[in-house]
Amino acid sequence: MINHASQPKKAIKDEDLPESEEPLGPPVHFGAPPLEAPPLDLKHPDSYYSPHISEFERFWVDRHWFFLEKGFEGRERYRPGWIASWLASGKDELSCEDGLIRMFNHIIDARRRSDALGVVIKMIYKRKQEVDIVRYLSSSQLLLDKTNHTVRILGIFQDPYNPEIEHLVMPVLRPYDSPEFGVIGEVVDFVTQVLEGLAFMHSHGIAHNDLTENNIMMDGRPLCPQGCHPIHGMFSPDYSNYAKTLARIDHPVKYYFIDFGISHHFLPGQRHVVLDCGGADQDVPELRNDLYDPFKLDVYTLANIFMKKFYQKYLGLEFLGELVDFMRVEKPSKRPTAQMSLQAWQSIKGGLDATHARWRLAKPDESMSERVVLDAVAAARSSIHGFSRYFI
Repeated sequence: MINHASQPKKAIKDEDLPESEEPLGPPVHFGAPPLEAPPLDLKHPDSYYSPHISEFERFWVDRHWFFLEKGFEGRERYRPGWIASWLASGKDELSCEDGLIRMFNHIIDARRRSDALGVVIKMIYKRKQEVDIVRYLSSSQLLLDKTNHTVRILGIFQDPYNPEIEHLVMPVLRPYDSPEFGVIGEVVDFVTQVLEGLAFMHSHGIAHNDLTENNIMMDGRPLCPQGCHPIHGMFSPDYSNYAKTLARIDHPVKYYFIDFGISHHFLPGQRHVVLDCGGADQDVPELRNDLYDPFKLDVYTLANIFMKKFYQKYLGLEFLGELVDFMRVEKPSKRPTAQMSLQAWQSIKGGLDATHARWRLAKPDESMSERVVLDAVAAARSSIHGFSRYFI
């Protein structure tokens, strides 16, 4: 465990927190109304498509040649003329690579033909704000900033058939916690990166509005030198074996924010007030009201991730409780900004002992025998490595 006895805590005073975040300016943003699914408008008779794909998957088959011309090729399942492999092999459909489908129909995975980079293609229907926001955050100038943790956009294409649809092409990412965090230094790096990313995004007038665990991903390539499957990342690219994964403490990754479907972009002088239902985290106190500040909501929802996915899940992260308390102030006008949260974290991180970077993350429900064995293995690994850069 990390002892802060020798590091006095900085007192948080009311005068240090902003009283109001509502400057004069144009009216509030109103959240987008629920969207109806676009008409599929399929281009071929039923006989053209494999009987093993859904009606919405046919949408992607129709666009195979379009994306091929753009330099991207989908998996075999979404190619015209595909024949399911399990018909000949006799295997179970779910054990075959071409039997895998994504949870959401508006996203498929593909590869960039020029370099075989794994990508995802996301269909966006009548979400011009999302396209504008990701285009802005992926501009060449903003990409030069290392604190920009917005998913990189590799292409934006107008749908060839429906003028109300656009497609975003992005690198394949994986959940930020897959594989699980193993040592304290990895958590320190995660917290640092996402707070930097939040402060960067807010400094450019953009509030994510749904900064929950499903919308934080990582580029997992450093952890999987032999590659992994784009849908089930714990398996090899061909889905035949488990993928070999490395520890992120020795193979650093970068974390990214995704899905700006309900985000807001404010111009200088606009009031930071919106009227909508917020994101997936409904624990945020101000969502009980009609109007709220989405920037302060982002701070609270990110603090909830720190609390629920780290502080309450692992032992030895007492230092994280100080940050969580600082960010989860119930009254939005008293809650710190993203920049203030980052500064508070940098102060906390500066008091940590770098020799603890490789301390194993133990869980409260481990038995004593499990803990002894796991601690011994972790200690052996730690002895052959130096201290971590994450505490600097």
